[in-house]
Amino acid sequence: MNRIGIDVGGTFTDIVLVDDHTGQIWSTKVPTTPSDRVVGAMHGFHRILELSGKTSAQIGFIGHGTTMATNMIVEGKGAKTALITTAGFRDILELRRVSRHDRADLYDLQFENPKPLVERRWRLEVAERLRPDGSVETPLDLAALSHLATKIKNSDVEAVAICFLHAYVNPTHEQQALKTLKQLLPDHFITASHQVNPEMQEYERTSSTVMNALLGPVCGRYIHHFDQQLQAAGFQGELLFMQSNGGLASTEVVAAKPIVLLESGPAGGVSAAVRASEQAQLPGVLLGDMGGTTFDVSLIRDSRPELRTSSLLHTHAVRAPTIDIDSIGAGGGSIAWIDSGGGVHIGPQSAGADPGPACYGRGGTRPTVTDCNVLLGYVDPNSFLGGEFKLDAQAALLAVEEHLAKPLGVSAIEAAWTVRVVANALMAQAMRLMTVERGYDPRELSYMCYGGAGPVHAIDLAEELEIKEVIVPPLPGLFSAFGMIVADRQFDGQTAVETELEALAPSAITALCAALKQQAVTTFGTQQINQDVNCSFRADCRYTGQPASISVDIPAQLLEEAGHAQLIATVRAGFELNHKRMWNFTKPDQPIVLVNLRIQASVRTGWRGIVKQTTAERATPAQNVARTREVYVDGRMQALPTYQRASLAALAVIEGPAIIEEQSSCLIFKAGQTARIDAVGNLRISL
Repeated sequence: MNRIGIDVGGTFTDIVLVDDHTGQIWSTKVPTTPSDRVVGAMHGFHRILELSGKTSAQIGFIGHGTTMATNMIVEGKGAKTALITTAGFRDILELRRVSRHDRADLYDLQFENPKPLVERRWRLEVAERLRPDGSVETPLDLAALSHLATKIKNSDVEAVAICFLHAYVNPTHEQQALKTLKQLLPDHFITASHQVNPEMQEYERTSSTVMNALLGPVCGRYIHHFDQQLQAAGFQGELLFMQSNGGLASTEVVAAKPIVLLESGPAGGVSAAVRASEQAQLPGVLLGDMGGTTFDVSLIRDSRPELRTSSLLHTHAVRAPTIDIDSIGAGGGSIAWIDSGGGVHIGPQSAGADPGPACYGRGGTRPTVTDCNVLLGYVDPNSFLGGEFKLDAQAALLAVEEHLAKPLGVSAIEAAWTVRVVANALMAQAMRLMTVERGYDPRELSYMCYGGAGPVHAIDLAEELEIKEVIVPPLPGLFSAFGMIVADRQFDGQTAVETELEALAPSAITALCAALKQQAVTTFGTQQINQDVNCSFRADCRYTGQPASISVDIPAQLLEEAGHAQLIATVRAGFELNHKRMWNFTKPDQPIVLVNLRIQASVRTGWRGIVKQTTAERATPAQNVARTREVYVDGRMQALPTYQRASLAALAVIEGPAIIEEQSSCLIFKAGQTARIDAVGNLRISL
């Protein structure tokens, strides 16, 4: 089978094609088209077919990831939405969770909350009420609901979110409302909280459901339009989308629950890193993805990514299973600027894809991190993207001189170096937050860098955190797109329990887990019935009186009858171990509450081959250097030997200082550091 991975980023759309039978890989980058992202994606699809000599009918699979959903929420460009909720709770989106500090800066006295996701006149109430145990106190007023449907139908509202009190315990009223509204509003996108986030805490559940509604119509149109364009081009294979959890899902699943797309693009890179970690047998890896707009940090332990179930997006609460990724506005396209006090800042503003950095020659005049790296020699204007995209070094020089060097009273090189140092400091801090703040020592991890600009800064960042090994995987500049090819189908589900752990019978936990597995099998559909569904279960636990829960793995053998005797004790021990790591204390006499049970189910569908990107049959001798180029290292410009990664066979060893270039990125390492190609194609640098 021929597989294609497409990652629509903020600056570039990356495309990778792999032939399953031969292992041969083709890749390309095309500019993202923000006005209509389908245009750029289809341009990339046709371009990769040209490069590979394949036809669209020969493509059996396309995996697609995008940053579109996140951008819509941040930019306030979601569909106009109405919220229907229990009478008396229409203002929950504005009351928020003040006691939980859901604000961008806790110490900013001038902080103003962003506009509510739904304006107040479209936050509608209906008479109904469930008690906390799920019993009915007030039946749902269907006549009032029909009246609200008429009001919505006569407006420009495109989506409806339904969120009733305590629906996570008993979804009956939400199910009735959902059925009624779908009959009365067949052209609207309608979603309910028991489908999106069946979990206690009204604000978080309401916010997540509304966010799903905001994304529904726009994402649905994108998915439908892209699918239509592919079919018109002759594509007859399977189209799947990357979810925030690092797994793939069908167009039907994603269209119904687009909230799973919020970290779609970055999750692709983590999925690819998981496969690379498995192949290289790496116990712990810190990941750094530096693209055009952001720097994304995440962590893999034992070839499993760290997961989270809740986060803040533009200070709005969102609950959806997501790979734990922290992002800062320090990508290659992030704009460097000087404040009124003469301080140098990076981002969060980005030059984006249009006009892009000044060196792109598309009319951009503001200096970016990429422009500074061009001046310093870390990015070669002539070999950028394999020479297909020539950069304008003179435009980069003018931008840096005008906006940075002259105001600071220094040379352009000094100004560019200052920007690089500031960018490195910001990224190093993000890496510390992902490791040290979570109780992990970065010195015990390897650092895997990817994204077009990832390897360009990797050595400096590893030195800052005292990490001893940097790993550059194959195709680093297109790693997220590659992740769309190697990822598996995945489903994350949950059920609310909210009962003291010791009061539960092990058989009750087993029954709930079995129901979750059946839900996963149903979601995967008839096409996956003949394949094994791999399931892992987790329990969200907290001490009584605590607001936040901690997830604990449930070993599969304990869910069998023979393991029931150890089930409760194992969950308690796992919770206390994680609580001790995070908070440095436990309360042995305090009851533990089992808040939720979660399942992560997957069907093995991703490619498991090894990337063949070298043309060399044996290790390249160190003296076989094609050319040298000037790079600013250790306070001065130096001519360093330059190698092409494609000419380095497995087990090749190169002593620093040197430069290793490839089509999608480039790495500069220093004297005393050694680079080698391992058996599975990774470039590994020992510091």
